[in-house]
Amino acid sequence: MNSEIERKIDNVLQEAYDEHERNQQRQINYVLSEIDRTRLDLIDLLTEYAKQDNTISKARIHTLLGELDEIERKIRDYGLKALDTVIDDTASKAIQTGVAALGLLAVVKALSSRRERQLARNVVDSVFGRFKDENIIDLSDRMWTLAGDYNAELRRVLQAGIIQGKSVNQLVADVRKVYEAETWKIETIVITETNTAHRVGIAKAAEASEVVKAIKIIDHPGHKRHDQHECYRLARQNPYGWGDGVYRPQDTYIYSPHPRCRASFRYVLKDEYLTGGES
Repeated sequence: MNSEIERKIDNVLQEAYDEHERNQQRQINYVLSEIDRTRLDLIDLLTEYAKQDNTISKARIHTLLGELDEIERKIRDYGLKALDTVIDDTASKAIQTGVAALGLLAVVKALSSRRERQLARNVVDSVFGRFKDENIIDLSDRMWTLAGDYNAELRRVLQAGIIQGKSVNQLVADVRKVYEAETWKIETIVITETNTAHRVGIAKAAEASEVVKAIKIIDHPGHKRHDQHECYRLARQNPYGWGDGVYRPQDTYIYSPHPRCRASFRYVLKDEYLTGGES
């Protein structure tokens, strides 16, 4: 059973997680809008290639399609920069939350803003490259793959449309459909990685303190197959004999149990801090 101070700390962590989820759609919209800038670039390109009858000559297909490589590069670069922004923002807030929550104990000293910033960038680096050692595709590589998916589908619809004699307006509509069709992939990446950043930030704040013994993973039901998710299993394991779902902050395998995972973390204090010392 949690002590009174742990319950107070839990409330701070829960409120912060709820705020994080409320903020998530704004983050998704930001990343989508940054990637959508490349659609506007492509519309300008199609306009440049248009003849007087508002179609594009079949003889120029090869040249036009060659220009899509630059669009692909921009999708990748804009997407990665936008993801860096939202992940950094999430990490910073999580670090600040963890520090503030533990600050309820009088013995806990506040971290300097420089130290908080350093920890936040460590979280970003962790999220972007956390799978490199496991030979699993990392976040940067996933953005390369996503940009390639855009490129391949844009090539297909533009080549077919130009051969069919579609107007630039019709081609623009086809391009919009391609971007809309990829939206769910971007949403999944943003949700997955910002949730991971939030959890890692909470864990890093714990590591930086001297009062946290462990972190507890809290799974969030709501999916019809939730009991098949890795977070469900992790929340019910007792690897150290400290209770179900209780792990060391350094156990990185609990940071990102599965795509779109909504699990959150709580703190388990060392025994000597369970009875008070509140500020």
